This record gives sequence, structure tokens and C-alpha cells, in this order.
Amino acid sequence: MPANAVLDRPMTVAGFLDWEPGDGRRYQLIDGRPVAMAPGSRGHGMLVSAASREIGNHLKAGQGCTVATEAGIVPLNPDRSYFVADIAVSCVPHRQSQAATPEPILIVEVLSPGTETEDRGVKVPAYQTIPSVREVALIAQDRAAVTVFRRTATDIWTVDAAAGLDGVLRLDSIDFALPLAELYRGLDIGGD
Repeated sequence: MPANAVLDRPMTVAGFLDWEPGDGRRYQLIDGRPVAMAPGSRGHGMLVSAASREIGNHLKAGQGCTVATEAGIVPLNPDRSYFVADIAVSCVPHRQSQAATPEPILIVEVLSPGTETEDRGVKVPAYQTIPSVREVALIAQDRAAVTVFRRTATDIWTVDAAAGLDGVLRLDSIDFALPLAELYRGLDIGGD
């Protein structure tokens, strides 16, 4: 299907997953519209790599969960949006035909200057509608800082933040803690 034919009207997730724009860019589907994703910076890639490596190593301990990068996430309105999260953890076995991460319990986004507003204002609220999601973590790229949105047992969302290289990223959904000094090792974050 030609790319221009699809962009004239809203797409469904099924149509989006079959769509091949042929321009070499990566896209997300937001409210029925494909939105190009900017290429990640080196710092973004280093943070995604460090976080996914540490989480993956922790999960190897036998929780039966897996970590994925560039994870497809379908929020509660499955016909209108398909996000690509930097990292997601699911405890549902992977099936070859699945495009999206099934029942994610943890979603991690590394914030970029061009995506921070969308990540905080569009994606976090959408992720919070997914019943399986217990935590959403946002990792700053320009300073040692993380924000974790956490669902309580009474289905209320709380916010936990850590900042500075002496801070700790805590993820209760997978019983995990990582010093920010480890997460940001090797990154120039402006004197922090």
C-alpha cells in the first residue's frame, strides 16, 4: 500500500503494522496517525543499553519474565495507538507472531529533548491504562535523574523520583534496584 494513501485518513493498529512507508524511518501510531520517531542520540542508546542489560541480568535469576528493547506497546485503545517503548518487561511467554509486548508489567522510556513532552503527556497516561502495567520509569538523558510512576494495590498511581549519582532507581515490579552511578557510567551528564 502506498504510504501517501494511508496518511490521508486515520489508521488502525492492524493497518499500521502492515504499513511499509519505505523511507527507512521508525514510526509509532498515535491516535490513528503514524508519527516518525527521531533517531536516538548516542547517550540515549547508552542508557537504553545499560538499563536493559541490568534489568535482563536481574531477570535471569528465574522470575520467568523477559526484557525487550524497542518494545511494541498497545494501550487500552488497541485500534488507534501503537507505541514503541525503549524497554518493556513482560512475564508472558513470547510467541513468534506477536508484534506487541503482551501484558507488560514495566515500561521504561529514556527521555529525549524532542520526545519528553510526548512521553510525559501522551505515553505515560496511555501506559497507565494498561491493566498489567505496574510501573512506568522515565530516565533523564541530560542529568542523573529518574521518575517512576507506580500503581498501588488500590489502583492509585504514585510518583517516586531519584536524582544525582548517589540516587537509586528502584523498580518494585521486578524487585530491582540500580545505583544511578551505574546507570549513567560513561555518560557526560554535565558535571553530575
